[in-house]
Amino acid sequence: MDPAQLAALPDGQDLRLARGDALFRAGDPPLGLVLVHRGALELRRVSAEGRLIVLHRAGPGDSFAEASLFEPRHHCDAVATAPSLVTVHAAAALRRAAAADPSIGWRLAAHLAARLVAERARAERLAQPRAADRLLDALHALPEDDDGLRHLGRSWKTLAAELGLTHEATYRALARLERAGLVRRDGRGGVRLAGPPA
Repeated sequence: MDPAQLAALPDGQDLRLARGDALFRAGDPPLGLVLVHRGALELRRVSAEGRLIVLHRAGPGDSFAEASLFEPRHHCDAVATAPSLVTVHAAAALRRAAAADPSIGWRLAAHLAARLVAERARAERLAQPRAADRLLDALHALPEDDDGLRHLGRSWKTLAAELGLTHEATYRALARLERAGLVRRDGRGGVRLAGPPA
């Protein structure tokens, strides 16, 4: 949500999390809408085979747990991957505010629609059968600095989990993209890309 939309929300509770702290666990009662001010959190599940699946990663300015506005329980874990500051807007308070002021409901609806568009793009990415195609698409989705550098903002292992890949498969795909001249890693932890995604 942008700052103008935030101003219309009822007061929330600020929480500080250390790296590794869980904001909530699967099965916990819903907290409500969570806004990240500093740090980063991941929404995670562990597959039946024991593999970590990153459902969503939220950094400064991002929100998550919107589904908890309408669900009786959380369906995944939310874990801080860095020291973080978040604001939790309780689900019940948001519902009351939206009932009293329909413009708040419409702002929330617009926000949820934007999140849906982003999740559709992610689903399209995950549907690509080749690891290199998934990785290249994800790298092109990163914001680009003025000098053309794109920063991952997380580890390659975390990106692999977001893409539904093992980190070994991700490193092999990255090596293929580098050999093809489509990706060049920068010593500062970023990447440079050649041309638009295929």
